[in-house]
Amino acid sequence: MPDGASTKFKSYDFVTLVMDGHNLRQKSLSSLKLNLNIPVRIVDANLFKMNQTLDLTRNTTYSSDLVSQQIEKCLARDNAAPTLVELMNISPQNVATASGLTDHDYPALSTPGLNAQNLTQIKTLSKVPLPPEIMEHFGHMQCHCMMGLFTDINRAWLTIDSDIYLWTYEEGGDVAYFDGLNDTIISVGLILPKPGVFHTFIKHLLVLTTAVDIVVLGVTFNGTPDDPLAEIQLVADPVFTIPTDGTTITCIIGSQLGRLFLGTKCGSLYEIAYQAESSWFGKRFKKINHSTSTLSFLLPSFLNAALVEEEGIAQISIDNSRHMLYALSDKGSIEMYDMSQDGKSFSRVYKLSQKSLVQQAMNTVKTLDSQNFRPIVSISAVELSESSQVYLVATTQTGIRFYLTGVGISNTQPGIRPYTLTLLHVRLPPGYSATLITRPRNVHMAHYRNKNLILVSNINDKDLLWCISSDLFPFSSVLMEAHTSVALDGPALAMAEVRHPLPFSKHKSMPDPPCVVSQHVVPPRKYVVLTTHGAHIFLKFRPVDLLRQLLVDSRGQDTDAVKNFFALQQCDQACATNLILACLDDPQNSEVSEYATRAFFLYGGEPKVVPAFQGTQTNLLSGASVFNPNVVSTPLASQQNYQYQTQSPNQSLSFAQSPLQQTSPISPLSQMQTLDPILPLQYSSKHNGLYIYLERILRPIWHLLCVDKTVTAAKKIFFVSTVTSTDCVLMLAHLNALRLFFYKNTQLSIGINNSTIGKPAYTIIDQTNTNMTNYTLQDAQMEEKHSLDAFKVFINHCCQVIGLWKILCEHQFHMLIDELHDSQKQILQNTTFKDLLLYGKDLCSLLITKLIGSYLGDNASVDSISIKLRDICPDLYKVEDAAYSKANEILKSAKTLQNIDEREELIRSALELCCTVAPNINLFEICQQFTVLKAYHAVIELCALCAKKIDPENVALHYYKKNEIGDREGYQFYSKRMDIYKNVLNMLDSFQVPQDNQTTSNQSANNSLPGVNKQNENNILTRNVIDNILQYSDELLHVAVYEWMIAKNMSGDIIKIKNTSLETFLIKASHESTDAITILDLLWKYYESNNNHASAAKVLNNLASQTGNTLTLQDRLAYLARSIMCMRSDKIGYAPYLGVFLRELEDKIDIAKVQEQILEAIKALQESHPNAEDAINALNSGLYEITQLYENFAEPFKLWECKLAIIDCAGYSDGKLVETIWRNILHDEVRKSNGTGDDKMTQILSKVRALSRVYKFLSNCFPLGFIVKELENISAKLRADVTLVPKFLISIEIPTETLISAYNELMVISATDRFWSSEAHEFHFFEVLIVVIRSFVEMHELYSNVEKRRLIALCQDTIASLLSNLYSKANTNDLINTLRDSGDESEHELFYYANDRIRLMKEVLKLIKPKKIKAIAPDFMKSLDIDEVNSILLEELLGISNKRLKHILNGENVDIVSTSSESEHEQPPIDVISLDDISDTDDEFGLGSVNTTDGNINKDTNNKTKSHKDKKKIKEIKEEKKHSSTEKVNNENDKLMNVLEILELQARARAIRSQLALETMNKKSETVERIETIEDDDDDTAVIVKVVRRKKDQMEKIRIKRLVTA
Repeated sequence: MPDGASTKFKSYDFVTLVMDGHNLRQKSLSSLKLNLNIPVRIVDANLFKMNQTLDLTRNTTYSSDLVSQQIEKCLARDNAAPTLVELMNISPQNVATASGLTDHDYPALSTPGLNAQNLTQIKTLSKVPLPPEIMEHFGHMQCHCMMGLFTDINRAWLTIDSDIYLWTYEEGGDVAYFDGLNDTIISVGLILPKPGVFHTFIKHLLVLTTAVDIVVLGVTFNGTPDDPLAEIQLVADPVFTIPTDGTTITCIIGSQLGRLFLGTKCGSLYEIAYQAESSWFGKRFKKINHSTSTLSFLLPSFLNAALVEEEGIAQISIDNSRHMLYALSDKGSIEMYDMSQDGKSFSRVYKLSQKSLVQQAMNTVKTLDSQNFRPIVSISAVELSESSQVYLVATTQTGIRFYLTGVGISNTQPGIRPYTLTLLHVRLPPGYSATLITRPRNVHMAHYRNKNLILVSNINDKDLLWCISSDLFPFSSVLMEAHTSVALDGPALAMAEVRHPLPFSKHKSMPDPPCVVSQHVVPPRKYVVLTTHGAHIFLKFRPVDLLRQLLVDSRGQDTDAVKNFFALQQCDQACATNLILACLDDPQNSEVSEYATRAFFLYGGEPKVVPAFQGTQTNLLSGASVFNPNVVSTPLASQQNYQYQTQSPNQSLSFAQSPLQQTSPISPLSQMQTLDPILPLQYSSKHNGLYIYLERILRPIWHLLCVDKTVTAAKKIFFVSTVTSTDCVLMLAHLNALRLFFYKNTQLSIGINNSTIGKPAYTIIDQTNTNMTNYTLQDAQMEEKHSLDAFKVFINHCCQVIGLWKILCEHQFHMLIDELHDSQKQILQNTTFKDLLLYGKDLCSLLITKLIGSYLGDNASVDSISIKLRDICPDLYKVEDAAYSKANEILKSAKTLQNIDEREELIRSALELCCTVAPNINLFEICQQFTVLKAYHAVIELCALCAKKIDPENVALHYYKKNEIGDREGYQFYSKRMDIYKNVLNMLDSFQVPQDNQTTSNQSANNSLPGVNKQNENNILTRNVIDNILQYSDELLHVAVYEWMIAKNMSGDIIKIKNTSLETFLIKASHESTDAITILDLLWKYYESNNNHASAAKVLNNLASQTGNTLTLQDRLAYLARSIMCMRSDKIGYAPYLGVFLRELEDKIDIAKVQEQILEAIKALQESHPNAEDAINALNSGLYEITQLYENFAEPFKLWECKLAIIDCAGYSDGKLVETIWRNILHDEVRKSNGTGDDKMTQILSKVRALSRVYKFLSNCFPLGFIVKELENISAKLRADVTLVPKFLISIEIPTETLISAYNELMVISATDRFWSSEAHEFHFFEVLIVVIRSFVEMHELYSNVEKRRLIALCQDTIASLLSNLYSKANTNDLINTLRDSGDESEHELFYYANDRIRLMKEVLKLIKPKKIKAIAPDFMKSLDIDEVNSILLEELLGISNKRLKHILNGENVDIVSTSSESEHEQPPIDVISLDDISDTDDEFGLGSVNTTDGNINKDTNNKTKSHKDKKKIKEIKEEKKHSSTEKVNNENDKLMNVLEILELQARARAIRSQLALETMNKKSETVERIETIEDDDDDTAVIVKVVRRKKDQMEKIRIKRLVTA
């Protein structure tokens, strides 16, 4: 917020903070010492003050750690309860054991020690007679009657002949019947149907079997939400009927997956397979016999009967946890079947005969007769939740139990399926010890589950119900069971247990805990026995039920019975059990609650100081609550070997002391505590009981993940809560009851005041001091008080968190979680309720935010949910949260307003409300709301205010500027403020147009224009907001914005900022940032934009000099170039003190360019040279000196061109070194070239051309003579065109004089060179010099007169020398002819030669052969020689005008065209220029002038005379051509003489004078040079040289003399 800014409330001056749902009254928050200066409405100020006190300590870490440690200890103790196998003391050697032979195994409850004669663990709940309407039908029974129980639907059933009746056994009503059968019902069963097979209203299937058919009926209910099993109805029409095929069905049972199994009298096990519809491969309903093999049909039935002993199936038991089925035959054999891991297949596994089982039992218990072990009357499958190693319990007629396993004890392979039945343990019933004589006899019914056995025995024709249970002794190391017997009022016809759905059962991942652990949520076991008089319903008491009975009987007095119960259960466990009753708050249990509370404090004891080794062995939670790293948060694994005291069979058990004190082992947790023998504290049983009870309440969810991932049918992934709102309600009921009990009994803890805040909840004892005399009882009491204070805080927090979770489950939990970010979902997915309760404050706040947001998203008021949250979780949803929610609602309303003033009013009100509670606010969410409303000033103001309140002393800025090591406080403030500024940066991010929304280049201009405009608007808005931010005095806010601008590549906008904080930021960032290049790049631009060119140049120089691979060499060159430009700006570089720096920069960039050349050269070697990659990286990593470049790169890599560049840059002169470099350059090019000789030479010359552009004017780097020599040498060796090199040298503008001189020198050198003296290369330089001289003649206009005179003389001397050498050597005619004919031999159309008559004649003669010419010639010419004919043709061609010639060549009619008419615009014949013309016609020579009007050539006197003679001869020739067309012309060889031929003839003339002997020898081939100057109508002069063979010597002499004179 800018200085001087203030906030005022304009609307919404009150915030509703609801602490209760009623009794609202106003109270100022200032009176409650909260950081809100606005009036509020408060409910129940006293309760608020109490919650405020708790709120002051909820963030302390010590309470969470302490409570977590205590809960983990209790959890480990409960998990350490011995398993069934451990109680049986079964060894891994798989040797069966026995128990029940001593009085210690069956302690009686009604003993003088307990002083409760009527104490029993089973009690009759009710007796319900048979319904009257059913009793009426008994009189009509004809042959058969059966009774049974369906406890799954709370019904009993009765069959009378072919009719069946069902009714509720608890009320004796809701009678239903079915009389649609004609045959007597033999057996009855009730199963769950397979899902998706029948209609959804059919909840169960009632299976009735007769001697003929198996009938299946549908069962439905017209239930209510409170009683879904009310009003049973049987579907009149059977679902399906299957014949029995003569088999008698004895028992029916179904699995949880809906499979239906039938046991028969013949011993076969059948399954009725049914499916939704019939298929090609099977019927809808069919009967499968699982007892016969696939080949049994091959044998006749009488043979099967003879070979197999018939044993009818008497009972079937199914283990749905393992998917196993067990069948008991009427002869005592047990057969095991495997339904596979998924429960969908079936196979027979093993059969154990009664004889074999009895033999195993006798081997185990050798003191009893075999008759005690037979017959077996009942089997009960043991589910996986009870034991992982015991599979089946079989009960004999004498009450003996056989514990069987399906795998060996030593077989520990995971996932192994059962494959055998082996006896593990023999448990004898009560009465086999020395003192107990009463025992069960003639047992005919038995039911076993989870260490509880119910027997029905018959003594003297009276049935007696036996209950044998080990629930009272959960932590005993041996199998101890209490037993009770109850007489029945009639013969028992059926017996079953009523199983209730257990809370949190779907999350069970461990074996069921002992009853004492879950007794607060698990109701008492209920058993129903059906007799001829009705239903007899029994309740099996839990330990808490026994304690309740004792408390009621003693009426709360200090009786021995209650006292000994605490001793029997052990004081810690008894206190935890007692708390279940003490926390009852309903009126009907108020008396029991009072008794239990009194007993809790009476027998709970006090903390005391004891030697550490005693305290750790006598109390579970003894010892000071110091965090011990040895205590892990996961439950300890139970141990199999326990130390316990043995007792002789004849030793009586005294109940004056607890049996556990004599026989219970030292628990693993107690053994763990003995590792720290220094602790002298023993907590009281009250303290331990509170933590044990709290642990048992939280146990189902403590290690449970909060959410679970589900996938819908539409492949949508949702996260759902692992607990339901119903589970939360149940847990909250116990937590709130415990919290209320704690608050009511304030003596449990000391009051928490400000003096205790921040202090540890325990005293850390110096373990190095072994003298404990200073540790007093008061210290022990204070330790326990602190622990209980932490307990109080934690249980209050648990109530709020679970209450919040319940609210979330009621508000579409999966939709709320779907609003979270992916990272937040991942965190929540891995979070357990333990983590949520201990450390999940931030997560709870996040979920509350999403919940409030759901209301705002639906445009609903947040007042109701705020009231609810403040009522249930005031510590999680505080005053600041309520203010924030109200601000959100205000902003939500502002979005709907169209009036700008009203909307600004609401925004200002929300801002003031947020500023009042800042920084305790969800800044991220509220800033997003302001950003959506375009209230950008509000975001800046709120963030600046939060930063100022968090760091009023501006410690963060000091840390930023100084950056002192170890300043943790400054770093923390700096981090917090930067987190706040992120909201401003997020707002700036919202202005950026996403790339996905930008228009593409494929769109039309009209479509892309809106996107461009939008981008421009956003850019303007961004700059305006940044300007507004920079007006605040918060320098750290400026830093955050600068960093954001750099990240967004807004360098252009950054350098326009004039704020001084920018320079400070850039300088600091350039030293600390990992991307220093970017910062320095901005810094020099900033200096340049502020006209500080010298500083900009220095920064640029530093940039270029940076080492590392961040910059490339190209970047460094660019920086150096910019640096030089900055130094030269406004003549700053000419300052005296900066001139040296400018010169250094210029030298530096020159060397850098050489380095660039080396880099490019090495890149070309990257694939061939092993060290090229390292060299490239090195060259890019920095700038080098010129010496380093030569030694480290140019020389090792043989970079000859780069060496040349280094020599040039250094100004070094070494002729031999340079020649060596050039030689290697040319040889490398030869090696790299390919193709023909000309192609290779062209490639070589291209390289020289490139180098000549740089070095041709540098004598120290471009030795022309050496280069020419090497090039000609290479050309000769490659047999390339001899003209390539000279033409190339001319093309690169080497002076002609220099070039001719160089070649003349080479001529001299080559005379003694064996290579050039060879026959193949003897005349190489002759041809080359001709090319050079020709080039000069063709381009003579480019030279001045002085240059021409000098060059002409040089050319004449050179030609004379060449011809002298040629004529002095034999066999040079071919070379001479080749030189003379070396014209443009390229082929063209005849029209192309229209202006060159002689060449045109030559081309015509090439096309028309001599024979053809003779054939078409006139008669007078046929006798002439072919040469004479050709001469005549040439003269005729010369006489045709240009216009007429063009008509002829175009194929037009020329009859109408006059042969004598010539166009004024005719093109003259091609001029063939000679050195005479060059020297005589250019007035620039000073020898004469050219008259352009009359065409006369003015020369000196001698030249004039010769010129007139030439003209006279030309006229004579013209006259001859006009009037003597038929004259024979002895023109032996008509050829065009080009400039090269003229030069040759001039030189040859000189040679003739000195070598007359050659003329005599070759007189037949002597030539006469006849120069005819033909003047056309335009007085244009052309020199036509015709070579004619003549016999007249004088004509030859005249021509030679003329040439010599010229």
